[in-house]
Amino acid sequence: MTKKTYDMNRYRKVYPLIRRKPNYYKLAGSDSGVEANVINFANTSEQKYTFLNEYFEIPICVLSPENENVNVFITSLTTKDVTVNSSAPFSGNVHIHIHENVEDIQ
Repeated sequence: MTKKTYDMNRYRKVYPLIRRKPNYYKLAGSDSGVEANVINFANTSEQKYTFLNEYFEIPICVLSPENENVNVFITSLTTKDVTVNSSAPFSGNVHIHIHENVEDIQ
């Protein structure tokens, strides 16, 4: 069995002749359903947050704990509220960002 060797000095990247068309998406604006808030945990591992805005589809939620060594995750998500759990009971804040689903413009 012979081993193939490549001369990396002669190796080059070949780009396609036809460029793919980019996909453009419309992000939800501040008037159409983006909200950010803080959920307070007081030595618990589960909290429920009710959305301030009204959503017709299930929104995109992003969670981030503040200065804590815990994992936070979503256990239930509907168009009206979200249930957030943590890996261990703790006292602190969790930042939540809620966005409407993006729409394809094409």
